Amino acid sequence: MQTVTGFSRQYLWLLSVPLLVFGLWAEWQAFFSLWYDSIIYNHGFLVLAGTLFLLYLRKESLAKLSINAAPLPLVLLAGASVVLLLSQAADIRVFRLLLVPPIVTLWGWSIWGKGFLKAAGGPIMLLIFAVPVWDDLSPLLQHITVFFNNIFLQLAGIQATIKEFYIMLEVGTFLVEDGCSGVRYLMVALFLASFYGQLHYRSYRATVQLVLISALLSMLANWVRVFGIIAAGHYTNMETSLVEDHELFGWVVFVIFTLVPLFYISARLDKPSEDTAATPASAGTPERVRSSIAWPVIASVLVVWPSLVPLAVQAKTERMAVEWNPSLPESLPEWRGPLKHANIWQPDYQNPDINLSGVYVSDDLQQVQLQITGYRLQSQDKELIYYRNRLFNGDEWTLVSQSGQKLDIDSYPGLNRINETIIKRQTGGEQIIIWSWYGVGDTLTDSRIEAKITGAFNKITGDSRGALWALAGRCEGNEIADCDQQRKAFSRFLENSRP
Repeated sequence: MQTVTGFSRQYLWLLSVPLLVFGLWAEWQAFFSLWYDSIIYNHGFLVLAGTLFLLYLRKESLAKLSINAAPLPLVLLAGASVVLLLSQAADIRVFRLLLVPPIVTLWGWSIWGKGFLKAAGGPIMLLIFAVPVWDDLSPLLQHITVFFNNIFLQLAGIQATIKEFYIMLEVGTFLVEDGCSGVRYLMVALFLASFYGQLHYRSYRATVQLVLISALLSMLANWVRVFGIIAAGHYTNMETSLVEDHELFGWVVFVIFTLVPLFYISARLDKPSEDTAATPASAGTPERVRSSIAWPVIASVLVVWPSLVPLAVQAKTERMAVEWNPSLPESLPEWRGPLKHANIWQPDYQNPDINLSGVYVSDDLQQVQLQITGYRLQSQDKELIYYRNRLFNGDEWTLVSQSGQKLDIDSYPGLNRINETIIKRQTGGEQIIIWSWYGVGDTLTDSRIEAKITGAFNKITGDSRGALWALAGRCEGNEIADCDQQRKAFSRFLENSRP
């Protein structure tokens, strides 16, 4: 078996940087876009700089590593790369970015063994603090902030009425929004504590203690910040500019109540190590050394292949997209239409490639609108299952009810259920009923989750098609039962049509 100890030290490290950059190029682009565009995550550039700085300090320990391949991380890396491929196909940004630090860590661990894990695992995993998962904590942190501000207001003798996130004073009402949850300060504090611990501490326990203390101090700083804004509004009769513009004030409070205490606490938790750069590569000699060049090759292929699959099927994807041209049926038994300028309702979908709509009238004068809103090539912010895509415009319509309905139509053998939505127009009170489902490739489903998963698998094979299919009609009155006649019309329409 060929050994590559000299190769791994002199050349493999030179190849690792472009491999990880270009193999995960789409994810790095998403990271930079997130950090640049998002106020909550613009500290990501600081996190990246901290990661690179720690790796630079440990360059001597990393340079001493030789190939000592480990099977377990290689298996885990294979699983992570499959999940990454599916996340790329489904365009789930959170999963894609969350997988980057573990994939890079598993890649190095599978090639150089535990030495890489001890030297580089910690710095690489700091990127977790710049992944867009932390804002999911905002609702919880909002509730905690309101709870403690209620206590502060009582101690200060300021009368207030609290309803969920609203703090109502005589001078005005304050809303503790997502940005007031303190999640930004929490992420920055956790990162700084983890960074300091890896930079100076010899004990993992001390690092964990510092991280927990930093979390508590950052939340305290946010509570004080919110209280300061409310108190300023109370004592100035809402005339202070702090009520509207408090970004700088927040960071000043963060420095005073978080960073300054951490500066003193950090020096007392553990004795700093004298040589932070000389992180040991391994704790002992392994029983068996696997130094075949096949290990780094296999591990590197597992990193790169998710980005190569879309390129391999790109021609097929583009061909299927061009050939896909759904249309409204022109001739249906018992129905006349489509009337293309008599829409009953329109979905609120972003940037669709296909937007077809027409109203059909039955022999007994029942009206049914058929809506097809589709995407030929789905991508970020231009996809069927997207948080900004809504079945109706909330500024124009009010939701009355939403439920699932069984469907037994011979013309649609693959569709067993549909989504039934009843909405009422805010001006005029007109009530309409909507039956909707998704068409993903050749699959019909009423489930958003199934549509997302099926779309991901289809995209891997070169099929990126996806569409919302819907029927809409007016109800006879304002009660849910007043839509029964329209439900019968929908069933008759589907029996005479083809998907």
